[in-house]
Amino acid sequence: MKRNNSFTLVLLAGLILLALPLISAATDTVNVDDVFRVNQIVNYAKPCFNNGTYCSASSICNYTIQKPDNTFLVRDTRATNNISNHNITVAFTDLGIHKIDMTCSDTGRQGAETFYAEITGSGRNDNTSFYLIILGISFGIIIFGFWIKDAPVVILGSFGLYFVGIEVLRFGIDSVKNLQLTWAIGIILLGLAAYISIRSAHEIITQSE
Repeated sequence: MKRNNSFTLVLLAGLILLALPLISAATDTVNVDDVFRVNQIVNYAKPCFNNGTYCSASSICNYTIQKPDNTFLVRDTRATNNISNHNITVAFTDLGIHKIDMTCSDTGRQGAETFYAEITGSGRNDNTSFYLIILGISFGIIIFGFWIKDAPVVILGSFGLYFVGIEVLRFGIDSVKNLQLTWAIGIILLGLAAYISIRSAHEIITQSE
């Protein structure tokens, strides 16, 4: 196996590893209050306060939830009053940051508060670090395999690329999932993994003949 292939892999690895934090940073524009997993049914609850204490049993709170595309998931829906909090049951079906407005009235007093919920594929608000670790290990194994000219080691390293590529296609990067960014990176990773593993397997077969 030619060692100049290692330089190409290092260059590709650098570009991909650089792209992931940039995409993650682009999503960090608001202070997120909650993080939920996509398609998870959530009992969304927030407290209502009146003069420093919980609102009374007669208080009324409504929720309005806007999706990342500014369409409404929930619009002026009345929540259940549990004294310590007001809750609604909602299923977040879209990735991205949702704006949640809570308006309340209690004994003639009215108030409103805005929250932000980030919906991700994993239920965590940062999967970039996880991807970077897996990619770093994978590329390290691949480059080591090229260096020692051991095709099975190279194939082993490509498994990590397959994993990250599939995860990026399924869940995106943090709360970003679209054809221009995350799908392109996912497809590139899968194509690169396929090329490396197929070529390495071909060399094993041809050398054994």
